[in-house]
Amino acid sequence: MKILNVSEAQGHLPRIIAEVNEGELVVLKDGDQEVTLYPVGPLDLEQDTPELEAELLKAADGPFTPYSF
Repeated sequence: MKILNVSEAQGHLPRIIAEVNEGELVVLKDGDQEVTLYPVGPLDLEQDTPELEAELLKAADGPFTPYSF
């Protein structure tokens, strides 16, 4: 596992993404906040998931501006 500060990671994201896709677990820290990067693979839109349903409902119910000229 690799732990990096956000300032250390800036400018190295392509390399970090490649390492994560090769199986390396990377944690990015910004003060007290942290996020873990790991590969998840492509999203299967044919499979219903609670997350996909929630995102679709947010898009359908969200604020929008009607198209006008």
